[in-house]
Amino acid sequence: MGISLSILATVSLAQNYTQSLIPEANDGIGISNKMAYWIIGEDGWSQEMFKTIFEQSIFISIILIAAYPIVLTIEAKLSRKAE
Repeated sequence: MGISLSILATVSLAQNYTQSLIPEANDGIGISNKMAYWIIGEDGWSQEMFKTIFEQSIFISIILIAAYPIVLTIEAKLSRKAE
């Protein structure tokens, strides 16, 4: 569930960042979807900020995906010891 939400947030932030690169799409810079707005908030919007938050989201998603098999292995070992 956590990985799914993280990937959904990353996709939303990617869409928001790429939308901000098209000046004709908006009258200035804006948030393009609700999930990105929940994450970014209202202050200090810029293309650099959108890119930084998007890159951080990718990093978090990768960490969660990499941690998942490690956690599964640890849980399996702990359940074997408890038996």
